[in-house]
Amino acid sequence: MLRLITTLLLFVSALGAQPSSKDLFDQIDPTLEELAKLTGLPAKTKVERDFITREKLKEFLQTRIDETVKPEEIRVEELTLKLFGFVPENYNLRESTVSLLTEQAAAFYDYRKKKMFMLESAPEISQRFVLVHELAHALADQHFHLEKYIQQGRNDDSATARMAVMEGQAQWLMYELMAKKTGQSLKTDKAMVQMFVNASSMGLSQYPELSGAPLYIRESLLFPYTRGLLFQQAVIEKRGDAGFAEVFRKPPQSTREIIHPDLYFGTRKQAKVKAPGVPNSGRYTEAIEGELGEFDLYVLLKQFVDEATADKLSPQWRAGQYRILEHKETKRPVLAFAVQFDTAESAGEFRKLYEEKVLPAKTKRSGSKTVKQEGTRVSILEGIE
Repeated sequence: MLRLITTLLLFVSALGAQPSSKDLFDQIDPTLEELAKLTGLPAKTKVERDFITREKLKEFLQTRIDETVKPEEIRVEELTLKLFGFVPENYNLRESTVSLLTEQAAAFYDYRKKKMFMLESAPEISQRFVLVHELAHALADQHFHLEKYIQQGRNDDSATARMAVMEGQAQWLMYELMAKKTGQSLKTDKAMVQMFVNASSMGLSQYPELSGAPLYIRESLLFPYTRGLLFQQAVIEKRGDAGFAEVFRKPPQSTREIIHPDLYFGTRKQAKVKAPGVPNSGRYTEAIEGELGEFDLYVLLKQFVDEATADKLSPQWRAGQYRILEHKETKRPVLAFAVQFDTAESAGEFRKLYEEKVLPAKTKRSGSKTVKQEGTRVSILEGIE
């Protein structure tokens, strides 16, 4: 659902330590070779390098938005988040995204210039490991062209899943090299992987912009790193070193496969569901349509109900689709979406929760609201005149 953040995460490594020493540049070539040995993916070229100020980074992000995302796309994405209740009515998606990523950025690999940038004047904490993370991206990019890899996701949910592959693998390699320094390995210590996941989630307090962001925004930024790391661990356990390339050659189809890696190794049959039609549809134009994935459902339930309910009910997701339409004359937006569950019982539970918990808590907008259940499918329309 967050196409803007997915686009910008291609260029910025967040939630990392912040390097500043020029001595790090001397480590780039040997570290790249070390990663090549770990993954079995040979380094094809050297990685160019430079420093950048935080002010220049902000300019870089703003320029990349202008180059890659149209203003209308940002507008309708922001509208979508507001209609679902994920962000407040006064939320500015563009400004907030740039502020969030500028705050967290430690270093980044520019996929277009094929160049590594590190931030100047930052604390020298765990410098080598941030370098590993970015070089993991550079190495993968040399083999799988990561910008195309993300863009080829068939919808926004699958693009999020692919981002989790990219960031999860870079995190795994960063932590594996950290573990090797003490004679350990993530391959033989699953508890260590969970420890790193917990540490990432608990470190929000050092980022005021992120810790104060709406839940959906926070979860969207964390998901590729935390869930992606667990997914990569499962792939390595199942496929061994061949898993480093497999996740790029055979990408996960949805966030559901990231959350439940066993599904990635199975038949991978994907259910389909269509958002409900809108009465008098000729009066409306469609602004956007997309997939409502298991990750989206999880955050929706966590925000409006509680985490325990989200943990229990979101795994029952099987398919989801949403559409945003706007009245041709009044410009009033309509939210139409459907979610399919594995059983009628779980669908009924969601229908009841949506009526009793979600709708009353969302920002009040004009127009009628209907919630209907048909077997395992729940259809919702909000804002019909």
